[in-house]
Amino acid sequence: MRPSNSVWQGNFGYWQNSFIHNNILVIGYTAWKGFQSFGRGVVLCAVDTQVTHPTITSLDTVPFTLQFLPCDLIGFYLRSQSISSSTISSIFPAVATYNPDRDIILVLKAEPQIEVNFLHQLKITPPDCYEQVCKRWSEFQPSLMP
Repeated sequence: MRPSNSVWQGNFGYWQNSFIHNNILVIGYTAWKGFQSFGRGVVLCAVDTQVTHPTITSLDTVPFTLQFLPCDLIGFYLRSQSISSSTISSIFPAVATYNPDRDIILVLKAEPQIEVNFLHQLKITPPDCYEQVCKRWSEFQPSLMP
């Protein structure tokens, strides 16, 4: 379900594409760091609900938090968010088969909305994102912690 129209995205209220585009480096960094530490999983991104407010523009900074959920915690987390079991069961095949070197499974949460995105064959890969963030660490502090 899409939120109402928003100036922030300029795309009939669908803010997710622009948000992902603007934050792909830190999303990819989190995906690669999580995969290296825990194996397969998803990146969970909790976005401040102001992102859906019609006065937010693409130039505004929108607060968000990122974390990596390993495969064995995905079902527990999604059930705790009242996600249907059919939706949850459809995520596991993607987690089992995605290519961590090229793809990211991103769960975007902006209360009350939760959306799962399969970012496939990215132009800038998760390892590249990780490398770029590490090289330019001062640009990403304090939003990312080691």
